[in-house]
Amino acid sequence: MSRIKLSPNFYLDEFTRSQVAVRHDITISVEPDSLVLENLRRLCVNVLQPLREALGPVHVTSGYRPLAVNILVGGSSRSQHIDGLAADIVVSGYTPFEVCQWLEQSGRMFDQAIHEFGKWTHVSVEPMGQKPRLKLLTAYRVSGTTQYIPGIRAIRDLS
Repeated sequence: MSRIKLSPNFYLDEFTRSQVAVRHDITISVEPDSLVLENLRRLCVNVLQPLREALGPVHVTSGYRPLAVNILVGGSSRSQHIDGLAADIVVSGYTPFEVCQWLEQSGRMFDQAIHEFGKWTHVSVEPMGQKPRLKLLTAYRVSGTTQYIPGIRAIRDLS
């Protein structure tokens, strides 16, 4: 079976892996010529591929999530993952904070970059036909509740 290439270093199967889906016997597939596939391509070409070329290997920890999987992982009902617009990533040799700083300073057009809990980076592209918001956020927990604040901040500075 051939892999569907989204950019020089990214393939569709990297965005459809999910331990939660496997545990619940959910198959994640993306239809050819679908908006989800086009969104994932734009995410790879416009953001992830340049990031990889600058910093090195990018690992997708959460990519496309069909609604059922998004519900199971406790994702927002407005999650950009549902439409293939977003990925949660880690980059070998860099902290999520450093990855977010690179995105902020890169001049790349993205919709959101979120430094999430000091553990990963959420990055997204805008829906087709919309302008990228270049929104920078930091997510952290206070008494078990997720808080979002504007800007990219080190988690240790928020305690």
